[in-house]
Amino acid sequence: MKKVRDKMTDIELLEILKIGETVDVECKEGENKIPNSLWESYSAMANTNGGIIILGIKENKSKGTFEVQGVKNIDKRIQDFWNTINGSKANRNLLRDEDVQKLNIEGMDVLIINVPRANYKERPIYLNENPYKGTYKRNAEGDYKSTEDEVNAMIRDASEEGNDGVILEDYTIKDLDEDAIKKYRNRFSSREPDHPWNALDNEAFIEMLGGMKEDRRRKIKGVTVAGMLMFGKGLYIRDLFAKINFDFREEIDVTSNQRWSDRFTIDGTWENNLYNFYFTVINKLTSNVKVPFKLENLERKDDTLVHQAIREAFVNQIIHADFNIQGTLKIIKTKDSLEFTNPGSLKVDLESIFKGGNSKSRNPRIQKMFSLIGLGEGAGSGFPKILAAWNEQSWRTPELKEETNLSQVSLKLWMISMLPEECLESLKNIFGKEFNSFNKDKVLILAAAYLEGSVNNARIQLMMDKHSYDITGILHDLVEKGTLLVDGYGRGKVYYLNNEYNSNADYNRIPIKDKLQNNDEINILEYIKVNGSISNKECRENFEFGKTKTLGLFKHLEELGKIKRIGKGSYIKYVLID
Repeated sequence: MKKVRDKMTDIELLEILKIGETVDVECKEGENKIPNSLWESYSAMANTNGGIIILGIKENKSKGTFEVQGVKNIDKRIQDFWNTINGSKANRNLLRDEDVQKLNIEGMDVLIINVPRANYKERPIYLNENPYKGTYKRNAEGDYKSTEDEVNAMIRDASEEGNDGVILEDYTIKDLDEDAIKKYRNRFSSREPDHPWNALDNEAFIEMLGGMKEDRRRKIKGVTVAGMLMFGKGLYIRDLFAKINFDFREEIDVTSNQRWSDRFTIDGTWENNLYNFYFTVINKLTSNVKVPFKLENLERKDDTLVHQAIREAFVNQIIHADFNIQGTLKIIKTKDSLEFTNPGSLKVDLESIFKGGNSKSRNPRIQKMFSLIGLGEGAGSGFPKILAAWNEQSWRTPELKEETNLSQVSLKLWMISMLPEECLESLKNIFGKEFNSFNKDKVLILAAAYLEGSVNNARIQLMMDKHSYDITGILHDLVEKGTLLVDGYGRGKVYYLNNEYNSNADYNRIPIKDKLQNNDEINILEYIKVNGSISNKECRENFEFGKTKTLGLFKHLEELGKIKRIGKGSYIKYVLID
């Protein structure tokens, strides 16, 4: 569930209106009735990361601003809301009394609804008694109707049994890779030399692991999804799981003609099961990791917390992957980061994952297979173990990201300092004396924008213990000061460092009416005259500007009243003002 906040104040609401909609805040009118779109937002927020719906707010689309309109007869509207949500409109009511709040602002009433994230056993939250037509999710562009595959994925995830226990009829022990089983058994017996399973034949041993199962009621026995994915022959895995690919890429010292320095993927040269993929790639991941060895009892210890954390991240990627949907089990290694991507969504919210103790594996049988040979933590302690290793090195906070529109989850492990001296020196050079006025939160955000190229609200939430719209307020303040430049609108906002802050300092103090256009701005205006509009991407491609410069030029032209933005998110374009 989304963490509980105190009731919103009028000051906080005014701040939200100044900033506009974000990923987890939705403003709606509803002056005389509860709008139908409210229910779509309820479903979408519940099925994604929760959020806040504010009723009684009108958007001025031409100006991109929000203003209080108010809700008339608000007590009646609140009663209508409860009657509807407790009726048949939605399949489940997630709200408590304290989640619905009325607030008087500027002499008008507004209604605030705090929607929690539904847990995996409650999803999908759908409307009008039809999950396939009434389930919504939320991304940077707003609420969208879930596809059949997305609904089926939520239904599968609701089962405590996981996804990997299904019996694959007609597949037997002969369809598994005997060499992979042999290697696994050697590891198992070395770890547990006196275990009674060591005396079993391969079929009985795999059955004990959960890789084979008998259904006496249906009178069938066969390899399970877990058994096939972990030990299967590549031909059958490619046939049964045609939507899934395995891919490792090392991108170190690459050139424009060579996109990777090493690659291991499904190419017909190896039996592409999870066992072989893991044990081939793990050595590539941990080689050349720049972590000092430690001494224990005067003996060198090369297996550090970082090495253990990398193994944990790899196992987590596998056991939480949804192998029933289109996607790639992908790992990218660069000079200063490791990135793990798997198809699927997060079964629990980010806050619970970072705290640990709430592990809900999508593939519990595969998880058991790894744990029996000493790989993967149980009971949700895996992610805190990764965080502890990274904190020990004072490296940047790992970035765990759920990409709803792509149905994938990615974990990026940065192997660079949280605030390297080079970064701080660069920020001081850019912002001069102004840098000394920034508090630690602002320094952290500016450093993240500098090191990562850009930041958004979701990324900052992982780096500091603050609520989404508190962070949005800090970002807004940095934009107002000119230290950050913003691209996108509302929910799709991305923030970039203003690298030209110092060079523009005197220029920014000149009244807008006295500022002269430079050739770059004239070229942009001429392009719009000819083509009707221009996007950020078109501007960069046609004039070879960087992101920072492009955003600065657009912002200045908007201030001059020469152009205005239309559309939202990735569809934003700029047109001339008549």
